[in-house]
Amino acid sequence: MSYHSQTTSVTKSLGSVFLALILGVTVAGAQEGKPVYKVYVDGLSCPFCTYGIEKKFSKVQGVETIDIDLKTGTTVITMAAGTTLDETTARETVEAAGFTLRDFEEVQVTPKK
Repeated sequence: MSYHSQTTSVTKSLGSVFLALILGVTVAGAQEGKPVYKVYVDGLSCPFCTYGIEKKFSKVQGVETIDIDLKTGTTVITMAAGTTLDETTARETVEAAGFTLRDFEEVQVTPKK
């Protein structure tokens, strides 16, 4: 195996671990009674694109965290307890950043007891 192949493999593995950690933290937040949404965005191609999405979503009332996976175009949004994000707001926010909403889903979690 060449050095480049080993480096690429390690980089991909670390990226997967990092994403799992982010999603794990996000789901943990949801288990605390905080709603979590996955917003799938078409057109993301660089870190500046992700910054544009992050900047727009940070202005939406109730948004606590925004985690973006550039490669898949997936944005995971954790809302404050007692707040929600609807698809219309997500679509308008994505379009205001200059992109297209491909899909929107609420991550199903157990509510806080």
